Amino acid sequence: MAVLRFAGDRVASLRHVARPLLFAVAWVVTNMRPVHAQDARFVEFDPAFLPAGAATVDLARFSRGNPVLPGDYDVDVWLNDEWQSHGTVRFAAPSAGAEATPCIADAQLTDYGVDPSALQVAAADPCVALGTRIPSASVRFDIGQQRLDIEVPQAALARRQRGAAPVAQWDPGITAGLLAWRAGARRTATPWRSTSSSFLAVDAGFNHGSWRLRQAGSWAAGRYSRGQAYAERQLSSMASQMRVGDIAPADDLFPPVAVRGASLSSDPRMSNDGAGWHAPRVSGVAATHATVRVTQNGVLLHEMAVPPGPFLIDELHAAARAGDLDVDIEERDGHHRRFRIPYFPVPELVSEGRNLFSVVAGRPVATRGRVSRLAQATWRHGLPHGVTSSLGWRQAGARTSLLAGAAVDTLAGAFATEATRSAGDGSRGASWRLRHGRRWSERSVASLSLSWERGTGTAERGAVGRGIARRYDALLQHELGNGGGSLSIALGRRVYGHAESAVEQNVAWMRSWGRAAIDVSFRRSRVRDTLGVHRDVSGQIGFSMPLGVASAPLVHVAAQAARQGGALRVGLHGSSGRDDATLYSLAATTRRDSGATLDASVSRRLGGGEVSVSVERSRLANSTALAASGGMILHAGGVTFAQRLGESIGLVHAAGARGARLGGYSDVTVDRRGYAVVPYLTPFRWNAVDLDPTGTSLDLGIEATHRRVAPTAGAVVSLPFATQVARTRLIVVRRPDGSPLPFGAEIVDQAGRSVGVAGQGGQVFLRSNDPDDRWTARWPGDPDGRCDVRIVGSHPIASGDTQHTGVCE
Repeated sequence: MAVLRFAGDRVASLRHVARPLLFAVAWVVTNMRPVHAQDARFVEFDPAFLPAGAATVDLARFSRGNPVLPGDYDVDVWLNDEWQSHGTVRFAAPSAGAEATPCIADAQLTDYGVDPSALQVAAADPCVALGTRIPSASVRFDIGQQRLDIEVPQAALARRQRGAAPVAQWDPGITAGLLAWRAGARRTATPWRSTSSSFLAVDAGFNHGSWRLRQAGSWAAGRYSRGQAYAERQLSSMASQMRVGDIAPADDLFPPVAVRGASLSSDPRMSNDGAGWHAPRVSGVAATHATVRVTQNGVLLHEMAVPPGPFLIDELHAAARAGDLDVDIEERDGHHRRFRIPYFPVPELVSEGRNLFSVVAGRPVATRGRVSRLAQATWRHGLPHGVTSSLGWRQAGARTSLLAGAAVDTLAGAFATEATRSAGDGSRGASWRLRHGRRWSERSVASLSLSWERGTGTAERGAVGRGIARRYDALLQHELGNGGGSLSIALGRRVYGHAESAVEQNVAWMRSWGRAAIDVSFRRSRVRDTLGVHRDVSGQIGFSMPLGVASAPLVHVAAQAARQGGALRVGLHGSSGRDDATLYSLAATTRRDSGATLDASVSRRLGGGEVSVSVERSRLANSTALAASGGMILHAGGVTFAQRLGESIGLVHAAGARGARLGGYSDVTVDRRGYAVVPYLTPFRWNAVDLDPTGTSLDLGIEATHRRVAPTAGAVVSLPFATQVARTRLIVVRRPDGSPLPFGAEIVDQAGRSVGVAGQGGQVFLRSNDPDDRWTARWPGDPDGRCDVRIVGSHPIASGDTQHTGVCE
């Protein structure tokens, strides 16, 4: 038996303080459900089933479901069970006596993510039924929750990664100043002398419109070191970023060179299909409301609910491990349909029709003057059948390098190759690189990379000095069956020329049982240079387990072995306090050469950052260290402190909501001025921000506790939450004859605003700042259905609150 939840469009503002009352109202009116506005069935109610004193309530309007009357409603809009926006939506009735339906313009549907080509009927009137414009589409409105659900076939949606926001919805943010800092000080005392050191690192920034200014620097040993400094601007029309200042090109076609100059480069995050790299496409048809799951080697990559009809999934950018994709369509009746799609990606693959480019020009840094200027351009293009072409040009001083390459996805794995030729300064050079990746078995993946170059002035040496003549890399990752853990093997060899070389070998294995885990690792390296051969061998075995229940501290034991000597470490790590805001660690280490060492540390997360203290004691030295970090935002409303600052952040403002917490960040609360900082937001994607009012005053009303925003890179976006502070009271209201107010009667203030609804026994949760403490109660179905309410007494109740007694005359 479904339940009808109704109280009118004004109940949303009372939801947080009057929820028990609303549930009581919902319980009485039964045999109802949130209905299809276009398909309501007639149901007749017998008022005799209502409690005594409520038989005068008019139920005729509920005979065709949860009634939607024409008018403007403040609602949350959802599309295919994904939140889109909060705002006012007009409902209009197509004919007299008919159920009202929402009026949604075609442009609004496009903003929500509907493909414009799916609108088979262009509607000048936004009130035209959605099913007429998009076949199989429907709408459903839940009055009690103030939620409007729009459901369209998945194939009618624009090709965007789940969570991707259209360009028109990107928020460049507000004008604001940013400051993130890290500071530390250490004092060390030995039998011979004492030393002190300190440092301060600062990342500063300023945002205005689409411009981002950034400057990093640090102070240590009485000297200032300048870090990166640049100005950056987003170019939405080109899906790219323009930067002037310090640049570190991210394109891997050429060896990376830090440049001080200007660049214009594609930002793959700005593409609607995700990261811009090649992703497999999964399509099918759902017979009912179904759940589609895509897994890769037993790992769930994507799960989504789809309505009946065709669907297309082309946002599997998490499929980076290589391996076939297994697709499972689970229909509502429990029937499963499964199929497999072969897939072996490498990073160089770009989706068909996509272009990625980068143009950089400036003066190289850290080349010791060998190269006075550098210009570089690269371009990638996605071709049909999983093929990607690559071209590149670099001018480093008098030396010119040209690159051409291709990548292809095959049943034998993914292959990518690039060839580079360079000339200048009286010499020529060439380089070649081949990469291959494939999942060899159900639980193992292997990759191989080979590179080679020749010539006295090779393609790589032309810009950065010593180049690598030959390089070989291999990686094997294997998930052992029957809970055997995971094994990783990485091998690398680099040959530089003049008989210089470097070899690295790494092997690691780890297995976990809940919070308990064991790990074993081995590392071996050998470097040959003009000074001789340098070898290093080290290994470690570690084990950790909780001391009792899941929240108990962890004990960690690790044994290390190396050419310089071995060590044994035993430690205890844990957390305490609300939201585990305090972290502590105590450990003892014994070494063959220096004896025993004891160390302890305590750190605490605060509203404006984090502070920590650590102490270390040994036979040879004693040291004490202090560290602190934090951030702040300077904006039009003042200064707001933050524990940390990510690339894109949100500035929440909820007046009067001191102590409210941010969903997903239990240690971030609203300050006394009503501000809080969301430290991390994903650029160009929808980010949900929830405000939890638990612990705030009952006099606080929040119109909506959910917001959604799609920031641009580096933005500080404003997230206002509308609040209302009004005195909240529980009043039991009776009429002069001693009978309670009719069930569902509405209470309005002297301005005609709804401030409460009568529940069982005449109980009213009332929120009002009316200085005269006088209100009016009114109810339909009775010619004399109104009276004036006033408070005549009060007494405390078990919860510690005060219950008032009122009379309605």
